[in-house]
Amino acid sequence: MRRFLRKIAPFVIFILILELAIPMAVDPYNVFHWQKIRDNGVEPNSNYIKMQYILHNPDKFDSFLFGSSRTGFVDTEKIPDGKWYNMSYSEGLPAEHLENLQEMIANGIIPKNVMIGVDNISAFVDPSLHQNQFYRIPYPRTDRLGFYGKYLSIKGVLLSLDVIRNHEVTDPDYVERYYRSGSTLRDPSLGGTFKDDVPYWDDYYTDYMADSLLDIRRIRELCEEYGINLIVFTNPLYYRTYQESKHFGYDQYLGWLAGAAGSFYNFSGENAVTMDKNYFYESSHYTEVVGDMIIDRIFNGVTDESLEDQGFGMYVTEDNLAEFNEALANH
Repeated sequence: MRRFLRKIAPFVIFILILELAIPMAVDPYNVFHWQKIRDNGVEPNSNYIKMQYILHNPDKFDSFLFGSSRTGFVDTEKIPDGKWYNMSYSEGLPAEHLENLQEMIANGIIPKNVMIGVDNISAFVDPSLHQNQFYRIPYPRTDRLGFYGKYLSIKGVLLSLDVIRNHEVTDPDYVERYYRSGSTLRDPSLGGTFKDDVPYWDDYYTDYMADSLLDIRRIRELCEEYGINLIVFTNPLYYRTYQESKHFGYDQYLGWLAGAAGSFYNFSGENAVTMDKNYFYESSHYTEVVGDMIIDRIFNGVTDESLEDQGFGMYVTEDNLAEFNEALANH
């Protein structure tokens, strides 16, 4: 028996090494290649990659934009005040932004500015769901081995092989821009071409508003403690998506947001921008033309009275909530 075990031991060791080497080499989600990601058609775990990049380059940026993938279409290179990096990641949630900001501060990175884009995803997604989604697993502040263990699985590779084999690179600047600014960006002319005029809505959305608002309040308190300038804004939602969200209480969430954040710039609602398909790639993501509008309103003082009367670009505090609600309701 011992002789048999000695004979098969090298084979067993070889298989075990192979099972570790294949996931690390293929690395669909770019976890093991965070220093130089590969555009392989699989959405990378941007939460992890961007956190690693910032923690290893603590002096490169002094300001950070957090949010879901929608905020990826805000071109942070156009923001005039600070050296900005776009920390957006798929379904980015306030709970994850809070943890990432805490990790930055724990590593001596005290931002000058923090800007957060919130939306219906912030209000309706339970952060625990991301623990089992390869491209959304949060940055591991404690259990590093458990985190990497999830990616040292053949399952993740097998799920991605089809996509990787058939992927064609259409954005040659993707990788370079990923590290330069973190912004996503596409061709704005692609906006308005989607045919399915339906709301973007997932069956796992649930009421997570109270927890979300508590996380935003904690972010605000953390920023106040460390003298960080906090800016909160709401991502513009395509009007059909907004209507569906409103049905489940998103308008209430917006009303409570001023109390949690202190103040915010609103770009949600039914208005001349969100009701125009040309400003959206599909019913979830707005184009960078809208991202430029957000930058102009918040940083360059550009206002449009007709749009603000509809709530788009309105600066909201607890003192003008009645006026804000009226603007949303009138349109």
